[in-house]
Amino acid sequence: MNRLFIPFILFISLAACSNQPEKIVILKLDDVVAGTDGRFISERWQRVSDYLEEKNIKASFGIIGFSLEEDNPGYFKWITDRAGRGMIEFWNHGFWQRTQNDSVGEFERSYEEQLQALQRTDSLAKAKLKLNLTAWGPHWSGTNEATDRALSQMPRIQVTFGVPQNPVYFKGVVIPRKIDLEYPTHNPDFEAFKTAYLSKRDELDYFYLQGHPMSWDETRWNNFIQIIEFLESEGVRFLTPSEFLRRIQEEGKNIK
Repeated sequence: MNRLFIPFILFISLAACSNQPEKIVILKLDDVVAGTDGRFISERWQRVSDYLEEKNIKASFGIIGFSLEEDNPGYFKWITDRAGRGMIEFWNHGFWQRTQNDSVGEFERSYEEQLQALQRTDSLAKAKLKLNLTAWGPHWSGTNEATDRALSQMPRIQVTFGVPQNPVYFKGVVIPRKIDLEYPTHNPDFEAFKTAYLSKRDELDYFYLQGHPMSWDETRWNNFIQIIEFLESEGVRFLTPSEFLRRIQEEGKNIK
């Protein structure tokens, strides 16, 4: 009787687990630019890309377009090698190299200026990297009513992170911001993330996590690792933006 009973219990347990909705996570890591002091990429970007690839975790890295203007074969190869392996998807993070002296963000300006910024990064990625950047998020900038219209003129962009809210012209998918990785911005904090995650666990069927690896010292890096390991223990699935888009299209889901 025990031989029949144990498999039956296992079957019930597995069936119960299979009924739980799978949580989808998109790692949105911002501000890829070329390295300095003769390096084609910063050690911090190298570290995060190596870590994620070694763990077989998919992610997305936002390229700021100005970094593609000058010929930089080592930097370009670093990007295309990772894109080619399929673990990391690169996306359009605007064009400007904003500084503290810029009082207005790139996507807080006119329709013409915003469209130009989107197009410059898009065309440089196509010309220098042979990549189609199908996702977008603003770099160090808010947005305004012109952002929606500008995005609608970018057929390659099909997914955006958080904005524009309630778009009228843009017909792609806007992934809403549900939870943070950094508390405050630039500072991964495992305990703050875990508290927020557990308080929202039932509503977090999918979410993106925004991070800035160039700001991560050893303490922040270790907190990032703890967050990733916690999410792994939760059984989440890490997807790229394009994979997420295909999944919701196949399943006919409404994003909200």
